Amino acid sequence: MHSIKRSILLGAFIAAAAISSNSWAQAYPTKPVTIRVAFPAGGTADVFIRQILPRMQAELGQPLMVENLSGAGGAIGAVNVLKAPADGYVVAGHTNDVILTPLAMASAQYRPDQFRLAAALGLSDMLLVARPSMTAHTLAELVDYSKTLPNGLSLAHQGPGSSSQLAGDDMKAASGVKAAGIPYKGMAPLVQDLLGGHVDIGFIPLGMATVAMVQQKKLIAIGIAAAKRNPMLPDVPTLSEAHPERPVLHRQWIGLLVPRATPDAIVQRLNKAVTEAVLSPEFQKFASEGGVITLTMSAKESDDFYNAEIRKYGELARQTNLQPQ
Repeated sequence: MHSIKRSILLGAFIAAAAISSNSWAQAYPTKPVTIRVAFPAGGTADVFIRQILPRMQAELGQPLMVENLSGAGGAIGAVNVLKAPADGYVVAGHTNDVILTPLAMASAQYRPDQFRLAAALGLSDMLLVARPSMTAHTLAELVDYSKTLPNGLSLAHQGPGSSSQLAGDDMKAASGVKAAGIPYKGMAPLVQDLLGGHVDIGFIPLGMATVAMVQQKKLIAIGIAAAKRNPMLPDVPTLSEAHPERPVLHRQWIGLLVPRATPDAIVQRLNKAVTEAVLSPEFQKFASEGGVITLTMSAKESDDFYNAEIRKYGELARQTNLQPQ
């Protein structure tokens, strides 16, 4: 008799929990949602996230506000989101740097597994560019030129553990380029200093603005960190063409993340809203013009993808002996 009662009570509890979860998902959101982008305004992540806002707002039925909290390789914005309630009203706008930064910065104060990827927007290849006055226009020329400088070239990146730093270190190891890293708080100020000739080289995500700057000769494209050339810049070689035995392959993805404790029903609601926005003709056109690959994954697929990325970068950190500083 007691066993039967316990079974009935357990079944009632499970049913009530399911109803509560569904009701929560149907009600969410009942107020504006804030997306805290971990990089400065005008950077690639910021521009992409703002591009999906109209469709997301229409899908969710509530205003979406963007706040830029940059610094420390995106750690400041990440920690800020983790301090907020896990209720879907404060969301992180980030890149794969959310995984890389804690691997290189002891002061990051968070672990990548404290987040869950609600949805990814897209990914882009990393492009090695040089200031417009650079005399070296190929990777081989860059290697030779760097060795004539006492301190080598200045290599801009977004801080310790960022995808741009990792790509830079990998490129140096593969090619023999002599360069010293210069950290920036985000992609926007990094690009501005490249345009102004204040720094020699750097890796930036391939996108619409990047393509335009290369075509207008405001930046010199040295090579793409991809397996094949990008159709948007067909004359720009891959970095691996010079060293096929030692490929240099790096991409950056952009997505919306929430604290791991966020209810699954809310994550699925966010995922659906992002998917609708990414699949819209406007966003597809925006992405394709910049050579960006859009991503549409379910909530579970997004979580699986994110967990696989954590494992991948953890292994890469071990292989390169990357230690938190």
